[in-house]
Amino acid sequence: MVAFKRLVLALWILTPFPALAEGVRTDHPNLVGGEILGRGLVVTLNYERFLTNQFGLGGGVMAIATAGETAVVVPLYASYVPGDIHSVYFSAGTAFVGGGEVQNFQSQWLLQASIGYQYHSPTGFFVRPLFAFMTAPNEGGSALLWPGVTIGGSF
Repeated sequence: MVAFKRLVLALWILTPFPALAEGVRTDHPNLVGGEILGRGLVVTLNYERFLTNQFGLGGGVMAIATAGETAVVVPLYASYVPGDIHSVYFSAGTAFVGGGEVQNFQSQWLLQASIGYQYHSPTGFFVRPLFAFMTAPNEGGSALLWPGVTIGGSF
């Protein structure tokens, strides 16, 4: 966990910060996409709204049948993308897992942090490979580092 925090801090310090410049997310602030693995643990449909070219708020939903039950995962997060077309990607948020068990999480809130790369073309297509770190603070600190990729479009 300490190494993960140091990696995030180092990337944050080394990333160029344009001064509230307009960019691709100013022109296309609404992102809609599907995420495989990542924050939603399996397959998630996500919507994200960028309030500035760098800062956005998003959420998603995933439902899957597991052992006769329907598990639902609802991630909610804030995103920070300091670059424009090519950029490091950061997010932090929470997710609710309910109804069934997914990756040993069941009926609980998870704290999440993600780091990755985002390509967002001027025409609206975006792809975002990432690693999501999840922990269940009320379950003795069980944690998971989970890869994922989001692909979608923006308008």
